[in-house]
Amino acid sequence: MKHQAFGIFVHITWHTRLREQGIRAGDANIVRRIIDEAAARCSVHVHERAVLTDHVHVIASLRPDRMLASFIRHAKSESARQINLDRGRSFQWARGYFVESLSRTHLSAACVYVAKQFKRHPDRIPH
Repeated sequence: MKHQAFGIFVHITWHTRLREQGIRAGDANIVRRIIDEAAARCSVHVHERAVLTDHVHVIASLRPDRMLASFIRHAKSESARQINLDRGRSFQWARGYFVESLSRTHLSAACVYVAKQFKRHPDRIPH
């Protein structure tokens, strides 16, 4: 049996079209659920996440043979589709996303940073 070890950790963010503060509390629940579904589908482990009115943060880890772009594509497209079905309105994410790699030693600090997003942006808490 061969030994395999890996540690790919990332901080992902994406935002709404034109940075509109359009994510409501119900929408945030949908986004969180879809992030979980995308993670299970793409074998990505979500360590922390925050859904604000105009952007999303995700701290995740994945195996080197998994496609991060597939996780993000599913999370963004399916959450927008579900929000539009649920609300009957035209919700859109902006094109693209931001990803930065994290070292294992910075993982807990990044999780704390994301967990404190509501304190950092109290005006962007979905209602």
